[in-house]
Amino acid sequence: MAWNKHWMVAGAAMAVLAMGGLASARQEREAPGVSLAQEVVAAASAFETYTRGAGSISPAVFTNGEGVARALVAGSAYKAEQLETGMIAYGAIAALQEPAFVDGVRDAARQTSREALVERLLASPDSVVEIEGVGLAAARAQMALQGRGAPLAVAGRAVKQSAYDIQHQTWSKGAVADTAGRLARVKQLSATAFAPGQEDAGRLILAATGGAGGFAEGGRVFTPVTVRSAALAALAVLDAAGDADVARLAPVLSEKKASFCMKIAKLNLYQCLAVAGPHYEDVFCLGQHAMIDTAQCVNDAAGAGLASPAIAPPSPPPRPAGFVIPVASVAPSAIAQAPR
Repeated sequence: MAWNKHWMVAGAAMAVLAMGGLASARQEREAPGVSLAQEVVAAASAFETYTRGAGSISPAVFTNGEGVARALVAGSAYKAEQLETGMIAYGAIAALQEPAFVDGVRDAARQTSREALVERLLASPDSVVEIEGVGLAAARAQMALQGRGAPLAVAGRAVKQSAYDIQHQTWSKGAVADTAGRLARVKQLSATAFAPGQEDAGRLILAATGGAGGFAEGGRVFTPVTVRSAALAALAVLDAAGDADVARLAPVLSEKKASFCMKIAKLNLYQCLAVAGPHYEDVFCLGQHAMIDTAQCVNDAAGAGLASPAIAPPSPPPRPAGFVIPVASVAPSAIAQAPR
């Protein structure tokens, strides 16, 4: 099902996501929109959906070959290119919760011009580090990404261990039927882009924005991916990340190292499955290459192992009914004076 997405500034709060026909006429009249392209939000939803689904795979399902096959589908069902874009977009949604950054983007646009700032960010996403509040925004992106990668890695290690644990069970030593067909299905899943439905939107926003508190300025950590997340967020604030802007967003939506990592994870999975025989070897391929390798790509992108942001006690804003979720409070004067 197709869905429309809009980032909206309502009063003194930046709010997100009126989908399909669910936005009220009043919201449409009163909330000047800052759009985030449908393709980009779909990628963010793909990232959230995959990491949530694969991260919930439990060794308890490995009681027969059918259980292994179902888990393999859940663990391999992502397109590498879409997941990379989705990782950046997911971080951008988190970055948009930082009010100091939203104010900083608007201040920067006043000091130069909206058009000049947009062109600079598109030509050099790294230039976003010059904007006030970007360290806090990148920290939010980092924490959001670590919140997806860390649980996936834990689940992957448990699945990998179960490949050894189940070997005493007779069924696990049986040969997988139609191994060539099984590999072909995994490759097909890996070439299919995720198409979100309306029910995916609420999960995406709650996951990307939930539980965010204040961040200490000294805790900021920049990585190529979190910098791009911040750049995408800035472009969204500047109304330059909508459907009409997708083609020129390419430098912001991809990062060389993350792209390579995702593709290698898939290739390693294919190679593992190509030589796997019994069911327990499929479990190993799933745990190591579909889950752990992918989680490592996410964690590396988020700067895992580097200094983590210092976080003040969370105080998330109240969540209104429907699909309008507060993202960042900004000063009313900044909204009124923001160039369009």
